[in-house]
Amino acid sequence: MTPLLKQAEKLVLAACKLFDAVAGLCLLAVMFLVTANIMLRAIWKSPILGTYEFVGFLTSLAVGMSIAHCALKNGHIAVGFLVARFSSRVRASIDAMTNSVATVFFGFCVWQMLIYARSFSVSGEVGLTTKIPFYPFVYGMAASLGLLCLVLFLRTIEMLRQAVRE
Repeated sequence: MTPLLKQAEKLVLAACKLFDAVAGLCLLAVMFLVTANIMLRAIWKSPILGTYEFVGFLTSLAVGMSIAHCALKNGHIAVGFLVARFSSRVRASIDAMTNSVATVFFGFCVWQMLIYARSFSVSGEVGLTTKIPFYPFVYGMAASLGLLCLVLFLRTIEMLRQAVRE
């Protein structure tokens, strides 16, 4: 493996860990927000305004920012009972093909998310209750999917090397 590729893997791993930590903080914030909202509503009959919007924003970030780390750890569901019967070289080739197709697909998703975020930024669209702009969250999702593309690309290279080596 080339030093440049090793360095890229280290950077992607660090970014995945950072994004995953942010996702965890988002989930923690959702938990505290919902709990506080319920308690304030029950005790003082005064809920936190915009809780629904905050939970939606934070949950979308939590899901988006954790997806690359999940892919890095092979935490996604994979159905491999048919592929398991093939040789390791064929399995690696199929994995390389699957990861490359997924990289291209999510690359298009990033592109469309950037266009979508830009349209929110230009239009100035904000949440109804909180008046928080939508576009930073959409940009965050685009960055998350971009990191997923990097993980999938590196996995594709790894599988190609494995297929050639065996």
